[in-house]
Amino acid sequence: MGTEESIKIEIHDTQELVSFDLEVVLDCARAALPLCLSEAIKGSPLTIIDSLEVSIVSDADISKIHEKFMDDPSPTDVITFDYGEIISSADTALRASNDRGMSVEKELALYIIHGMLHLAGYRDGTSEEFNQITELQKKILAEIWV
Repeated sequence: MGTEESIKIEIHDTQELVSFDLEVVLDCARAALPLCLSEAIKGSPLTIIDSLEVSIVSDADISKIHEKFMDDPSPTDVITFDYGEIISSADTALRASNDRGMSVEKELALYIIHGMLHLAGYRDGTSEEFNQITELQKKILAEIWV
């Protein structure tokens, strides 16, 4: 129940266009989990789930999910569901990683950390919330990325 030892992380790559090392991304997710748990707000989903499923999908797939659940048909970087699912776009990660001059794996790790922080109770609806979650995800990424 919500400890780094008890939360099983599964990761699936369902898209075919963007090439990246899935094991590197999974290792980053595993390394980030205890750091996100240490920042978790009491009673948040991350503190009570026993599994975390991460799906790496295409822009086309994430756009459908974004429209269905958030009434926005545009592609996005990451969508998080409180029951323990994080969906991230490999296409968006590729574009952003090129813009930032970093690897697709590192960009996907950032998105997964962002999703974990949502599960940890953090939001990004206001500029203050956005700044808080952004700083925290950068800090965690810096700690796990070697």
